[in-house]
Amino acid sequence: MPRSLRYTTTAGALLVTLALASPATANPALDAADAFLQWAKDHGATIAEYGSVTETGTGDAIVRDAKFGWDLAFSIAGANVDLDIRINSPETRLIGVTKTDKGYHLDRYEQPGAHEFAFSGGVTEDGVRNAFDISVIQYDLVAEDYLQVPFAAQEDAERPVSRFLPAIVAGLDTTIGKMFVRRMESTSKMPDGASGMQSYEGMTITGFANGRIEEQRIEKTVSETTIKTEPGVTADTVAMREETGLQVVTGTDMKPLLRLFGALPADRLTGDEIIASASVEGMNFSFAEGSAAIGSLSMTGLRIDPEAPAFDVASIGDQAALGKLPQDEASLTALGGQAADALAAASLDSFDLSALAISSPILNGAIGSIQAKDASYRGFGDFSMTDLSIKAEENNAAVDAKLFRMSELRLAPLSRYIDFFVASSNREPTLPEILSVVPTLGLLEMEDIKVASDELPAPVSIDSYRLAMSDFISPIPTRIEAMTKNASFPVSLIEEDEARALVEALDLKVVSYSDETRISWNPDTQTLSIDPLSFTIEGGGSMDLKMEIGGVPRVVFESPEQAQMVIATAMVNKASLTVRDARLVSAFIEQQAKPAGLSPETLALGLADQAANEMGPLKDTPFGQSLHGALKSFLVSPDELVITIEPETPVPAMQIMGVLATAPDTLPQLLNATVMANSGR
Repeated sequence: MPRSLRYTTTAGALLVTLALASPATANPALDAADAFLQWAKDHGATIAEYGSVTETGTGDAIVRDAKFGWDLAFSIAGANVDLDIRINSPETRLIGVTKTDKGYHLDRYEQPGAHEFAFSGGVTEDGVRNAFDISVIQYDLVAEDYLQVPFAAQEDAERPVSRFLPAIVAGLDTTIGKMFVRRMESTSKMPDGASGMQSYEGMTITGFANGRIEEQRIEKTVSETTIKTEPGVTADTVAMREETGLQVVTGTDMKPLLRLFGALPADRLTGDEIIASASVEGMNFSFAEGSAAIGSLSMTGLRIDPEAPAFDVASIGDQAALGKLPQDEASLTALGGQAADALAAASLDSFDLSALAISSPILNGAIGSIQAKDASYRGFGDFSMTDLSIKAEENNAAVDAKLFRMSELRLAPLSRYIDFFVASSNREPTLPEILSVVPTLGLLEMEDIKVASDELPAPVSIDSYRLAMSDFISPIPTRIEAMTKNASFPVSLIEEDEARALVEALDLKVVSYSDETRISWNPDTQTLSIDPLSFTIEGGGSMDLKMEIGGVPRVVFESPEQAQMVIATAMVNKASLTVRDARLVSAFIEQQAKPAGLSPETLALGLADQAANEMGPLKDTPFGQSLHGALKSFLVSPDELVITIEPETPVPAMQIMGVLATAPDTLPQLLNATVMANSGR
């Protein structure tokens, strides 16, 4: 039976009162239509009308020509906002409606055809109003097994924001077996001049219950956006178009977020995931000067730490709306720290992007993949980028990299950075304060890095580089391993003239080098070892340093400002320095000999004699004489120079300082120091 429920501004209030004052009908579908109308009026609707409501069966009804509107005005951050909301629904079918203690349950809910939602208004600041307009059109909605819990928020002038929390929490009881929208279109014009159009094809929601959605799907998305540029830019606007293929999101759950924001008790949680997984297949972007594409994108495990302290956003919103936020620096800093810690509660198990490509007249590039694991505001467990290739039109520049990887990057809590910046704004930070915000990095790897340009006579490249750090103590690593293999760069990049001339004397156009460093501290023996610190310049020579220092206490790492205390306990266990094939030494001597009118050999012997004369008390000791002879042999033919320190027992640093002050000529014997040159000749 048809029931006219059209309301006007003059008669609407009376008719609403009569309709809702009447006893419930025998058809809960009609009651549900009446209830929604009353809800709209109770929540400030200035327009609330149905063209007609027709009973089509027991528990079934069709609502035609429904119109709702709200005219709102409020202030945000000193700006006045006026907002008009309009909803026009030509036809809504309520099928299999029953009333429960939580709300109305519908076996099926249909909105065939086009249904429009419009949001228009403006933002006024300093007497200037900038208008905005957003329109959304929904086509052919069908929902099954639908329980709609009424949204009811009690008026409370002292709680303008938090008064909505009970309604939001109650809304967790809403359930939807499945919902499908054939198409959704939206157009927008924003106060900053930006405008856009979006369309979504095949939108599906499956399994919505207890605040969690099992799966959401969108088959295709098209977006066109126009942004107004700043004055002085060549074009007045910049336009971009995006086309996206299948998008699937599983396990969406808002309860962890509500718990974090203080709106939900922890015992309501059913897990810590906000999103279990998400994937996007095929994203294509086009703009006036080029295009970009992403083959696929996916993520898993977006989580909120259930142990993170709750951050009462609603109460802060109340204070902001009422103008009661604290203004003193200490309170604002504490509030900022709480907000930062709330952000740090979020983490992501994994992120994977593949086949990124960019094309434009000035830049073209591609990335094979970008992956991250265990990511959060505190860093990540692993991040990698593979098969990077970028080419720029200017100077024909190109950058290529097979692999860039970082692991175990850990940052200090965000609140600690806020404390640091506040403290350092008034004074110089202390060393402990600086160390409190220093990040730690477990691993850095690069492979097949190459940079080329018309401005470079030869590419800059690295076959591989690896830096590993571990066993951190506040936040200093006590184990470091670094290795560079086959790094090269043009000699012309050496800025210092004499150094460049020295390398050029070797007839080198490119400097190629490799290095290796291993440093470790043993907490049980308190021994600091360097084994090795070495580098090799191809065609120029190599150096290898090894050293072991005992008596290095933990306090050196825990309180670096007290590092000078190590002098009292440190001991020299052993050390060695080996230099081989030092053609750079020969080139230096030849470079200096020529303008002096000397032969290289004569200059080499003279330099050795000069070094001997500067040894002071060591000159006439057995070690001094060995060193003099070794230098003469090495400087004439720099094949190999080996200096070793191997005392029978570790020698305290304090003893070494005392010997240097009183009997320096005995130091080589104390350290059992030896030197050899060209031993293989």
